[in-house]
Amino acid sequence: MPLSTLVILPFLVLTIIFASLFQQKKWQLVTITFMTVLIVMELTSVYFSGGFIDYQFYVNLNVNDIIEGLFIFKLQAVLVIAVFLGLVFLLSKLANLCKSKCRLFIRLLFACLAIFSISYHNGPLSRLYEIYQVTSAPREPFKRALASLNMVDYPTKDQIVSQKGKNIIVLSLESFEQGFLDFEEITPNLRQLRQDYTFFANMPMSAGSSWTTASMYTYMTGMPFLIGGYTTSPLMKADQTQLVSLGDVLRQAGYQTRYVMAGPNFAGIGHTAGLFGMQIISEENYVGQYPNAPFGLYDKDILDIAQKQIIEMNQSGKPFALFISTVSTHAPNGFNDDRMKSVISPKNDNMSFVAASLDYNVGQFIRHLKDNGLLDNTVFYIFPDHLMMGAGTATINRLSEKERKLYLLTNAKSENLHKTPDQVIYQIDLPRLILNGAQVESNAKFLTDYLTEPNLNKKQFIEQNKSKIATINNSAQVFK
Repeated sequence: MPLSTLVILPFLVLTIIFASLFQQKKWQLVTITFMTVLIVMELTSVYFSGGFIDYQFYVNLNVNDIIEGLFIFKLQAVLVIAVFLGLVFLLSKLANLCKSKCRLFIRLLFACLAIFSISYHNGPLSRLYEIYQVTSAPREPFKRALASLNMVDYPTKDQIVSQKGKNIIVLSLESFEQGFLDFEEITPNLRQLRQDYTFFANMPMSAGSSWTTASMYTYMTGMPFLIGGYTTSPLMKADQTQLVSLGDVLRQAGYQTRYVMAGPNFAGIGHTAGLFGMQIISEENYVGQYPNAPFGLYDKDILDIAQKQIIEMNQSGKPFALFISTVSTHAPNGFNDDRMKSVISPKNDNMSFVAASLDYNVGQFIRHLKDNGLLDNTVFYIFPDHLMMGAGTATINRLSEKERKLYLLTNAKSENLHKTPDQVIYQIDLPRLILNGAQVESNAKFLTDYLTEPNLNKKQFIEQNKSKIATINNSAQVFK
């Protein structure tokens, strides 16, 4: 059990004391219900992200994500309901006992101590305040918003000039963090690719890039997905963003840009990819041609479609950039594809089997590119979208045995990337690395290009500038 779950203790004390201050049972129940909702939400946040309620948790409170969550986390949903009802009953009894046994002064003293105990930096109250800071970030003229982070010479979309380089393939693996590469029996193919190509092992996950849509937004624009506005579905009403994305740079250089995904409705990635001008390819383009799967397609079929798209685009004679997102290794247990039983040996748990299946399919995919000579003029990039969410599963326990990080695996040369594998890289570095590695020349700039101080901790920089980043993202939106 993470130590952060102990946060419920002061919340329990506050619930009991606040409820005990009311004479009418109706107001006691209202207080207990409200506080229990907050307690259960904190526990849920700790379970999924290992931390307190933050902006990521807030964003995923929208109806679509809650419905998807109930579909994926059935057991956890039942436990949440059971814990909620149990706490309401228990806290009602304790509140009455407290009212009859404890003097008012003692109760208020304990309430003050409880509030003090959760008021530290990065504690529960601090994180709740950060949600307010991000969501209340104003809309300003775009250039003024950029100037707040000294991005004063940021080229706009109509000022972008770029020249083509190599073809590009970007493969974002759902929750497939670096720890999986330590499991020899699960990831033999990726472990071999790590030996054969350039591997960046020091890539921490940062705020605003820690869930699927946020990760995509970050590696497309170089900006963390922190955005002003009191909505749990940010960007859904926007028609485009004024931030320059990889799609803008590549299309200006004459690239075909497509995004292969299981289904456009998963985590809202279809709409987000559309904002960047990507042609979306999913099960909707291949109705009836692949088995039904959660969210549209299994990883095996996503990569099969990706191969077809590469062949088609390569035959056109124009450069191409193909972006791919997998989904089958989604927490907590993954989505099993029975067809993989013929090539993957039985594993101890479902997630291990699904992870081994993804490793096999990625290995086959890269082998296909190599055998057909496509890697001669194509640069690929493989990285996880974020760390695996959840707690208490066998997989999470194994992954938690060492520091949990992301990684970047690519066949691009270090001299082209302008980075060496021993250096720390960040998610906001990805668009710059993708363009550099493919030798795409452009005047485009990203946030990372302005953070030139040697050994700057960009993760810490993001933490310290959440409100300014949210203002930039908010100001960049162009509404329908």
